[in-house]
Amino acid sequence: MLKKITALTLLLALSACANTDKNDANIASLTNMVDDLSAQVADLKTQQESIAADAQAAKASAKAANERIDNVVASYKK
Repeated sequence: MLKKITALTLLLALSACANTDKNDANIASLTNMVDDLSAQVADLKTQQESIAADAQAAKASAKAANERIDNVVASYKK
């Protein structure tokens, strides 16, 4: 009985060591994927901020153009 318990314990210890290497490889792979996704998210955030700034500039430019047109139309009515 004691021999069986010892053999089973040894077997479990060996199988746990074998799985650790595979688990470490999986964790490293997943860590790399997370790092890649984080970099992509940062790039997308930068792009979004740039697009928002461009849209704000376009809005201001359109408002200024509309005001100039309104002033030209007002001068013809006078």
